[in-house]
Amino acid sequence: MNMVVIVCGPTGCGKTYFAHKLAQKYYGEIICADSMQLYQQIPIITASPADSLKKELPYLLYNFLDITEESYSAVKYAEIAAQVIKEVNSRNKIPIVVGGSGLYINTLMFGYSSIPAISEIIRSEVKMLQEEYGQEKFFKDLQNLDPIAASKLNMFDKQRTMRAYEVFKQTGQSIITFQNNKAILPLDEWVIKVVLLNPERNFLVSSCNVRLQQMFDHGAIEEVEAVKQLIENKSIIKDSSIKAVGVQEIIEYLDGQITLNEALNLAQYRTRQYAKRQRTWFRNQIKEKIILEYSSNKELEQLLSRAETAQIFSR
Repeated sequence: MNMVVIVCGPTGCGKTYFAHKLAQKYYGEIICADSMQLYQQIPIITASPADSLKKELPYLLYNFLDITEESYSAVKYAEIAAQVIKEVNSRNKIPIVVGGSGLYINTLMFGYSSIPAISEIIRSEVKMLQEEYGQEKFFKDLQNLDPIAASKLNMFDKQRTMRAYEVFKQTGQSIITFQNNKAILPLDEWVIKVVLLNPERNFLVSSCNVRLQQMFDHGAIEEVEAVKQLIENKSIIKDSSIKAVGVQEIIEYLDGQITLNEALNLAQYRTRQYAKRQRTWFRNQIKEKIILEYSSNKELEQLLSRAETAQIFSR
């Protein structure tokens, strides 16, 4: 039976380093599961793997998507990632999926409903309608259009209400109808081993702060400045590519709205908040997993030589 390893955890916890060492030790190849690290123009601010690491091992699905291109939905990601995983396996290597995007990992592991693709015309129409109405009126319109879906949604969940509206406009059926169908499993009959890196809280806070400081010191500002005009022209760029923590803060600094130190502090704060949400999500949403706990880089290094890593690859 085929096996894939998923290394997940909060931002700043050392996932890339840990997975790289695992791949070297157990003949693996690394596959991205981070929605922001797909983009080619912003590798620094998204903490994408360094070129030096990519010279040592294959790194797949990293930094290939132009920020002006259509972003990857979780379903599209799962479909493509599953193909890549199978290709890695065909080379007699172990696919090691690495990232902190819970929705990507959840869809890859547990599958997705067979909702037809939404046309760009309908997607644009729904977005314009939401912007024109405002969320409260838009939700009332959804209640009239699809009361089944609306009854299961939070009125203020903009993303999910828009998705439900799109699906009904595209298909004439409630999104709930599709969700109740049997899920499509991209890795059906595969053994999936999940490794959750769970660092001690104070160590994680420090790691997040240090990493943001290093980004700001080593090219993140210049990187964002180079794509600032594209980012601000939302008619030719997908919103998802500007959600990377630090991008908006640097733009505000470049526009003179805040100081460089304020931009850094704000980015550090938002990174810590994001890491907290990720930790909660992975702890609660994925039941079967190997949890590795540590409170320093040295302890993380030690975990790589202990029995915990051996059990990851046991069938």
